[in-house]
Amino acid sequence: MCPTILIVDDHDAVRTSLRDWFGTVFPDCTLAEASSGEEAVELALARPPDVILMDIGLPQMNGIEAARRIKAAAPQVQVVMLTIHEAPEYQADAAAAGVTAYVLKRQMYRELIPTLQRLLPSTNRHN
Repeated sequence: MCPTILIVDDHDAVRTSLRDWFGTVFPDCTLAEASSGEEAVELALARPPDVILMDIGLPQMNGIEAARRIKAAAPQVQVVMLTIHEAPEYQADAAAAGVTAYVLKRQMYRELIPTLQRLLPSTNRHN
């Protein structure tokens, strides 16, 4: 079975860019998208993905609250925060919500693929 990655960001361009990038690095993965925390929770509860890549700054329900709700209902789902927020309190809140990894957007080209490879061990590893 192909692993599934759910990309959650309220900016279409960010989701498209990540989807295109992941499609080349993880060609065997199923890629899904959500534009809000509410949509992410709904999708994750209906069909839990293997990994969720979640922005914190989402309208209405932020990414930390969405992660908390998803982890409460589907604890096996790995949530990776991809965010601009560097403050330690954001990282602490994300950890308390059950987030597996915290990647800053300014470091994503260096850290994101190795993080996903670690969380999706059955994927083909293309470098």
